[in-house]
Amino acid sequence: MKVRVRRRVRRPPDLTSLFDVLFIVVFVALIRAASAQHAVAALTAPPPPKPPRPTPPPPPQPVAALQARALASISAELRDRTPLVIRISDTGQIEALEAGGTKLALDVPLLEQDPDPSVRIKYLGDRSAELRLCRIAAVHLGVPDLTGYLVIIAPSRNRADLQHALSDGLDRDLARCLVEQRGIATLVEPEPAASPAAPPR
Repeated sequence: MKVRVRRRVRRPPDLTSLFDVLFIVVFVALIRAASAQHAVAALTAPPPPKPPRPTPPPPPQPVAALQARALASISAELRDRTPLVIRISDTGQIEALEAGGTKLALDVPLLEQDPDPSVRIKYLGDRSAELRLCRIAAVHLGVPDLTGYLVIIAPSRNRADLQHALSDGLDRDLARCLVEQRGIATLVEPEPAASPAAPPR
């Protein structure tokens, strides 16, 4: 009778779990080391620069100072413009243009009769832009507009002595001169006549 003897086969220990544990330990150690290094860097890093403080705006200027500066600016602009004198007769005609030392005699009417008895006289510039003071001046000077000119409307009589239609029409042309012809216009009445000297006693 034969007796069978079983041989035990020795298997090597399973190292998989050991490697897993070792990997976890090393991973945790690396994370801790990185965290510690970051904390040290944060402690030793210089603080971020503070943003510059905005400069406070200057205090508002008083009205008188602003007025003085505005007048100085306007005066400087007007001084740089060439004077253009448009002389108006008491009958409502442009009788002369004077600019740059040259005088040009004209006879251009500014008024027309109206058949409506309630109107009687109309200002021509209200009917057509070509019949307005500054446009007429630009055409006779041979320039596209009056940029660079200071237009001085000089009637031969005071405003109170002008025909109502002429006085109102000149006022409207003053405003239209800047918009339509880029000229700055003003109306200058004649100087009052000097009073005769009193005879000596």
